[in-house]
Amino acid sequence: MSEKIREGRTHHGSEESKSVISFIFQNVVSLMSFVNAPIHDLLIRIKNAYMARRTSVDGVVYSHFKTNVLDLLKQYGFIQSYEVVTVGNKKTIAISLKEVEDKVNDIPVIKFYSRPSRRWYISYKEIKSVAAGRGIGIISTSQGLMPTHVAKQKKIGGELIAEIY
Repeated sequence: MSEKIREGRTHHGSEESKSVISFIFQNVVSLMSFVNAPIHDLLIRIKNAYMARRTSVDGVVYSHFKTNVLDLLKQYGFIQSYEVVTVGNKKTIAISLKEVEDKVNDIPVIKFYSRPSRRWYISYKEIKSVAAGRGIGIISTSQGLMPTHVAKQKKIGGELIAEIY
């Protein structure tokens, strides 16, 4: 097949050329899915879906850390649910969002602190409430991922990842 392509003998609408295009597209998409900050990507995809009034986010690349973040978001009502989908040997996450009723209060505001190039560590004494108690901060501690107000109660510091309100 590649010999025919090099020689230019495939027809534009043929099945062979469609399969080649499909193969190239799948490989380019898999190469493009590398993200430098996967948690930032996850949270921004959720925010963008809310802004576009969508009810789901599909095709998020699976990681255990992402499912921990989604557990927190589900527990505090920022998302409705999520499901890990396995296709072949690849896992993805499908996220169900709440329906946007109020533009101002239903679309989350996300403030990032820790980045791959600059980690943001805080002690429990530096933890403040998020949006006067209306939001959550996500902190990675030695006891796992937890909201900032729980870390403050347990007197545990860690890496402050983001605040959502």
